[in-house]
Amino acid sequence: MGRVFLKERRSKPIFSHHPWIFSGAIEKKEEVKEDGEIVEVFDARRTFIGRGYWNSHSQIQVRMLTWNEDEKIGETFFVKKIQNARYLREEILKLPEKTNAYRVVYSESDGLPGLIVDRYDTYLVVQFLTVGIFAWKERLLDILEESFHPEGIYGRSDSSTLILEDLPETTGCLRGIEPPSECEIREYGLTFLADLKKGQKTGFFLDQRENRKALAPYTEGKRVLDCFAYTGAFSLYALILGKARGSVALEASERGIDLGKKQAALNRVDIEFRDADLFKELRRIAENQERFGVVILDPPKFTRSKSTVEQALKGYHEINTLAMRILEPNGILVTCTCSQHISQEAFEAMLQRAALDSGREVQIVEQRGQAPDHPVISSCLETRYLQCLICRVV
Repeated sequence: MGRVFLKERRSKPIFSHHPWIFSGAIEKKEEVKEDGEIVEVFDARRTFIGRGYWNSHSQIQVRMLTWNEDEKIGETFFVKKIQNARYLREEILKLPEKTNAYRVVYSESDGLPGLIVDRYDTYLVVQFLTVGIFAWKERLLDILEESFHPEGIYGRSDSSTLILEDLPETTGCLRGIEPPSECEIREYGLTFLADLKKGQKTGFFLDQRENRKALAPYTEGKRVLDCFAYTGAFSLYALILGKARGSVALEASERGIDLGKKQAALNRVDIEFRDADLFKELRRIAENQERFGVVILDPPKFTRSKSTVEQALKGYHEINTLAMRILEPNGILVTCTCSQHISQEAFEAMLQRAALDSGREVQIVEQRGQAPDHPVISSCLETRYLQCLICRVV
């Protein structure tokens, strides 16, 4: 087994179980033959730290798997990790009682860096996002089949992360039956359509489930503006569970609007979908003095690196300022960011600037994050990426 030695004073985070070792922390390596292989990690004094897998093409050159010197990395290790992940979702969170669509394995948070597994009814969608996890692809597929007995397993390893890992895209049916282009799923009694093959994320925004439900009590009798709506999932919760009196959904994706209209029909509600450039449409609504009781902002990532955070904050500032201008007095603003590099402090400071610029006062009523099937591991806070603020705008 190859060995990796860390520089002096660079091993403390790894001893604290942070799973990433960057290239700059490595002093030298010995007998490391190929990317994806398991290596042993030592500090500068040659004290054993743990084992992980190696990738010379990535800035994160070692992703840690275990800190237990007696634990070997093999089939038993992966079975144990997947069963532990399943226990959280099924026995602790009891998600099958609430939904038939949820995240089964969330990468580092479940001790399997680079592996994403999402359940959609009788199908699994998987992503192999690192070279080390890709090396175990076939055996992991065997374990997933043996553990969950899905009708089919579909690959969606088409992330930009693959470029950093020097990995090929892996899309298509990997095991069993190929899923339909529109998979019907359920959440808290509502029906949704997920496009597992070409839809956003792995087909649906599973991480916003609890935030959608939390919004419902704030929407009774109010008109809702659902921005960056995709298929209008927030709108469905507002209309059905929250008893909103109407919803306008703004979305630029033709596929999202098509699925959204079908979803609305399945749930026997009306949603007014507008095919729109979101920034332009928000400006037009503000200029026309159209008003809403609730505005939801759930945009895609505005930044994927620290170097563009300031630019991203300007975008968040603009849409939040416009949203406040079109809210009725005592209106509700739901504002989100899924940009990992935007800190809570920076996001809330942006919100305060938007409040000043719009001439409104904002009270943060709820501070929320990603759904619990996307847990944040305490030793790697980078696994927290979603922020959702529910605010009263006076």
